[in-house]
Amino acid sequence: MTKQRKLILDILGATYLHPTAQTIYEEARRVMPNISLGTVYRNLSLLVDEGDIVRLSTPGLPDRFDLPRSLHWHVICDNCGTVKDVPVDNELIRRINSDSGEEITSYLLTAHCICKNCRAEND
Repeated sequence: MTKQRKLILDILGATYLHPTAQTIYEEARRVMPNISLGTVYRNLSLLVDEGDIVRLSTPGLPDRFDLPRSLHWHVICDNCGTVKDVPVDNELIRRINSDSGEEITSYLLTAHCICKNCRAEND
């Protein structure tokens, strides 16, 4: 594993805030001043392709990234891009298994919303 890729994983492992590539780049430059934004983007794409991290996309907003430490789902605000982790609903997984007649082997749920902060700003 390259030093740059390890640094990016370390940055993601130190936060639960689902940072953007720009935020990861700014943090990485503190440790590795010569790292380029392109290097950060390339390594993030490789880590996503390898299944090591998750890319969270919302149209019109920068992608955010997550290093899964435990099974959880995401709720993303379509207005500000804030991401919250929510626990997996095992009963829902059991119902999907039962209703489909299949056994779910993996899943990724992302729900979109307008968060309460954004709703309060619009009231």
